[in-house]
Amino acid sequence: MKKLLTTLILSFTIAASFADQTTVTVSAKNCDVTAPCVVVKDSANLLSDAVNANKSNKETIKLIQNGILPKINFKLITASAMGSHWKEASKEQQDQVIDLFQQLLVNTYATALSKFAGSSINIASANINDANKNKATVKTTITLPATSDGKTKTVAVDYFLAQTKDEWKIYDVKIENISIVVTYRSQFDEIINKDGIDGLISQLQKKVTALQK
Repeated sequence: MKKLLTTLILSFTIAASFADQTTVTVSAKNCDVTAPCVVVKDSANLLSDAVNANKSNKETIKLIQNGILPKINFKLITASAMGSHWKEASKEQQDQVIDLFQQLLVNTYATALSKFAGSSINIASANINDANKNKATVKTTITLPATSDGKTKTVAVDYFLAQTKDEWKIYDVKIENISIVVTYRSQFDEIINKDGIDGLISQLQKKVTALQK
């Protein structure tokens, strides 16, 4: 089973100096007045500040919960990841999956954040969909610190946002063209087909518990 953010996290298995500062730059035009771009920029700044302050895992989780979660549409992400199984689930099951999936992503991100030290994040472009003005894509790149042989690696990270009730929220992220939603959809589908929705809930609970140890 694929791990969350495999491409990105594996890219971080390098010796980064924690004295290096993580930076956020913006080359996208009119980012300050383009709402979807502002959402991503503010999130990136919050995360880079956490990395540079060398916050504990517990502090980082709290920062993500308070500063990042309000910018993410977890109901839409979860429904998309469950696919046709979403409508098969009861309201109680849906709420449980949303809560556990959210905890899983938060704890995984918090654990991975320490690997960002010395990285450079650039917001390259922000475009609202011509066919659907309520959808937008913000493209970013993360340049990782140089390895011992002096080589650097740049990872493409694209954020997909949807507008509801005048708010823009993230509903998917692609890392090197690998969608988090699509990756989890294949995993969720396999588990549900074998063990049902309660089986998925049980698996998510086990993963969250393991990450919180």
